[in-house]
Amino acid sequence: MLKVGQVIMYRRDVCTVKAIVKNYRDDHDYYKLAPFYDESLMIHAPMDGVDNSCRHLLSKPEIEKLISLIPTIECIDTDDRTLESIYKELYHSEKHEDLVRIIKTAYMRGEKKIEKGQKRSERDKEYFRKAEKALYSELAVVLEKSIDDTREYMVDRVAALAS
Repeated sequence: MLKVGQVIMYRRDVCTVKAIVKNYRDDHDYYKLAPFYDESLMIHAPMDGVDNSCRHLLSKPEIEKLISLIPTIECIDTDDRTLESIYKELYHSEKHEDLVRIIKTAYMRGEKKIEKGQKRSERDKEYFRKAEKALYSELAVVLEKSIDDTREYMVDRVAALAS
């Protein structure tokens, strides 16, 4: 059972548990959740189904372990026709490594296109943004940094590992 004030991941949003609402809908109890980056929005999540949709945030040691794995996480190797379905599957997998895989793949594909004088594809840009938002919003809360500072921190740490 979640506690009021607890910070959790609900689907792809970092949320604070604001209240437990008794008999909110059809005599079921609900959690009232406020997304961390938009507290004007309130999410009402049924208590009996929230276990499938929420989890605890990563810890700082888990984040450091994820960072150490980044150089070994491979890009997606597929053709353009199946890429979007793979992006979707990875995005919804709830695994941080899969978000990193999307970010790396979309970035590298974009760099290759730019080298050829082409534009980045809209699909790559979209999934790059979605994966970055999902990953960095969680890490930023745990690391007590802004999302931009978290992105910079991750890039610096990965660069240090590569050298």
